[in-house]
Amino acid sequence: MPDRILLSDALTAGLHWLYETEQPSDAWMDHHGEQIPVLGNRFLAFVPTSDCGLPVIVIGVVKPTWKEGPRGDMVPTNPLTPIELPRLAAELERRGYAVRATWNGFPGPTGSVGLARPAHPSQVAAVDRYRAGCQAHPARSVFCECDAWRAGFVRAVRPVALASA
Repeated sequence: MPDRILLSDALTAGLHWLYETEQPSDAWMDHHGEQIPVLGNRFLAFVPTSDCGLPVIVIGVVKPTWKEGPRGDMVPTNPLTPIELPRLAAELERRGYAVRATWNGFPGPTGSVGLARPAHPSQVAAVDRYRAGCQAHPARSVFCECDAWRAGFVRAVRPVALASA
């Protein structure tokens, strides 16, 4: 995968992965999904299933920088712009993917778009297998480091993003 690509190319690749790519039955996928780096210090993350069982796409700042805010909390100096999250949601709708909700976004370093259509069943199953943890070492759950647990991540099919010509 190229280092950084256009957001539109990352969106195409990630949506294809989310909805059309079948995961092997012996693979598992981290519940945070897969990230594709895009131009402009941004990434898109494609999460097959959330707490409500539906996919989420996250847009975020790759390398946020921080400063102390007016209330003593840390705030990003390079947050998402006010239009990035609404623009992503509009582009998804334009492509035919119904958006059920958006949250976070400006002035924060990440924003999320919840989609209305479930991801490919094998993607959801791969996340479920991850959440079940290592079957060889149940006490270690998702924090196991055995070869069998690691192999499940290796078998997972990742998104393929190609740079525009």
